[in-house]
Amino acid sequence: GLGGGLLRGSQRAFITFLNRTRLDAFSAALHSLQGGEAPTPKEMRAIANYVNVVTGRGGPMGPSNALAGLNSVFFAPRLVASRFQFLIGQPMYGGSARTRVLIAKEYARFLTGTAVLLALGKLAGGDEEMDPRSSDFGKIRFGSTRLDPLAGLSQTTVLLSRLATGETMNLSGDVSAIRGD
Repeated sequence: GLGGGLLRGSQRAFITFLNRTRLDAFSAALHSLQGGEAPTPKEMRAIANYVNVVTGRGGPMGPSNALAGLNSVFFAPRLVASRFQFLIGQPMYGGSARTRVLIAKEYARFLTGTAVLLALGKLAGGDEEMDPRSSDFGKIRFGSTRLDPLAGLSQTTVLLSRLATGETMNLSGDVSAIRGD
């Protein structure tokens, strides 16, 4: 019917917009690559991987049929994978020294921007939780409203922190073990 065609057209337009955004980010990164020499294919792959990871299109996840299975369990498996890849610094693993410097600068910009947002939230009267065991980690709270400037990285950080420490923190600030005695 008419609604299905409209939805498909809207989805195609959104995918086209995201692909164009990724292309623009890739082009900007290529232009800011230091050294003056033309980028190598290895460097271009490293930059493309970085752009894909930060835009929620995580890198290779095994056979393509595995992705179909993950789609039935997760809402967006590539997005979930990209959050873990970003946190562990996977975009800096490949490429060259030039691409690692470029990507490290982008990480620094992201962290600086996040710090500025958290500071502005604090100045505006918001509360912030900085303990990574709390589900409110990295969020700005205004009453019962929460803002997440970490773009989905806080949930991944909380999971990794809870697994590493074996502890969780509730909203009252009480810490308890998650593995029992």
